[in-house]
Amino acid sequence: MLEQATIVDFLSASLQGMEASGRSVLTPTQQKTSDALAERLDKELDVMVRELERVASCQQDADDDSEPLPPFEAFCMGMRRIGDTLLPHLVAEFRKGCTELGVPVTPFKWLILARADAFVAYLLQIAQVHGLAFDDTLTKMGKKEQIALANLGAYLRGLMQNELDLL
Repeated sequence: MLEQATIVDFLSASLQGMEASGRSVLTPTQQKTSDALAERLDKELDVMVRELERVASCQQDADDDSEPLPPFEAFCMGMRRIGDTLLPHLVAEFRKGCTELGVPVTPFKWLILARADAFVAYLLQIAQVHGLAFDDTLTKMGKKEQIALANLGAYLRGLMQNELDLL
């Protein structure tokens, strides 16, 4: 049985990637500020992930008049809706933290980038692993499921970038 990655695993990988790209060294004051922002964002990310894990099903809305999607695609649509709400929320929380600390967002943008990137990776993992569970006819992802997952990833990364660009 394969062990699933946690949000912490995704965040660690995201931060390592940023270190490899040559993020600059922080002054002691900047480090203290980044620690405060990181702690705030990590707490918010923890709440978001715990709430996600409580979600039992992300099927289509009952009032949706379109033709029902196959279960895996419907689950991906649910993850998209979750991303539509929670990614902007996480970025807003970062902006609010910067405002409360009286610091500009630009020097600390890497903090939200790492967490937003980790959250997108986490949503994609949920879709891949749990999406199959909603379709008892599937044992592995086929071409349609791979396309649905790729579309979800592209959408979430685009949403993340749009939110970050607003900073």
